[in-house]
Amino acid sequence: MTEASDTCDGLDERAVSPPVAGMPPDVPALKMFYLYLSAGCNLHCRHCWITPTFVQGKPVPAECLDFDLLKIAVAEAKPMGLSTAKLTGGEPTLHPQFRQVVDFLTAQGLDLSMETNGTRIDRDLAVHLVSKTNLRRVAVSLDSPDAAEHDRFRGVPGAFDDAVRGIGHLVAAGLRPQIIMSVYRGNLERIGGLSELAMKLGAVSVKFNPVTRSGRGAEMHRQGQGLDFDEWLALIRRIRGPLRERYPIHLNAMVPPAMSTVKELLRYGGEGAGCHVRHILGILGTGEMALCGIGRNLPELCFGKLGRDSLREVWTNHPVLRQMRKDLAGPFPGVCGDCLHAGRCMTHCLAQNYEANGQLVSPSPLCAEAVRRGVFPPTRRVSRVGKSYVGA
Repeated sequence: MTEASDTCDGLDERAVSPPVAGMPPDVPALKMFYLYLSAGCNLHCRHCWITPTFVQGKPVPAECLDFDLLKIAVAEAKPMGLSTAKLTGGEPTLHPQFRQVVDFLTAQGLDLSMETNGTRIDRDLAVHLVSKTNLRRVAVSLDSPDAAEHDRFRGVPGAFDDAVRGIGHLVAAGLRPQIIMSVYRGNLERIGGLSELAMKLGAVSVKFNPVTRSGRGAEMHRQGQGLDFDEWLALIRRIRGPLRERYPIHLNAMVPPAMSTVKELLRYGGEGAGCHVRHILGILGTGEMALCGIGRNLPELCFGKLGRDSLREVWTNHPVLRQMRKDLAGPFPGVCGDCLHAGRCMTHCLAQNYEANGQLVSPSPLCAEAVRRGVFPPTRRVSRVGKSYVGA
């Protein structure tokens, strides 16, 4: 039985990478692709941070990553260190050549993970993915233990039953997926029930992601449905306390290392210890190369296009990436400059930072608010401890 990891990408930021032949020493290895195989989706989720095209189960070929361009990109990136790919979207299984894509990436020796709504995973696909490909980690979205509530949030009747069925097929085939719950005020009290359901379904873990202010989630926040800082903090405390005591399944949330407990740091390096952005390139369904999926909403974070621009040239010399690497080398701004975990955290999620204040390398909005409220842990400050803690 294969168990999905909690990060669902398989990339270890702590692994030391040898220099890449033919590349400047200050340019890190390109270890991972985030492949947004389809810009479309068969669901119409209220919160989606990428705002994919709603296609009602029908793929839109013009919005799916061109398979031939993907082959060229992989061939160009492997000498640069590529070893891993995450399949996502939109809904990745909407790609008209989905199986061929996964089989090709497997033949290239890449370690694979996938994020999916689970609704299109039947028994045959699950068996194929688990037994014949390098897919090792899968995350499936479920937002409530109540079918009607999940379907309302996802915008399509029957989405809950289809997702649960897909999870069942994965487990039966030998892979225990992670469940991702998008948390907002409307389902906040369902986290216990969702944890119990995840256990019954055979999931390996549950990750609670508060709805962000990106894409459609921005409107939810404007309507007062997103979690505020106090609610986020209460959610974390509830996960760490009564939920973990009651449910023997790994429960986690995106928490900067500075806000993680010592136990979490020792076991996981921090629940949300950085997004490994120095080693990742996003490939959108349009073929555009981007920081990650945020490039779909923010064109200034797209760096070029497959078939038109050299991937190696983009990775090596694009000014946004060069400035990001320079800033990530430190010193870090704000509270990050006085944080023991700065070298591991790398200011947490750069996409969220950018949406919050227009700067990629800047304090996480969560840490910045914790400082403002006086609840940032003083024992995580360099000025209190007296030395930098880079390794974890």
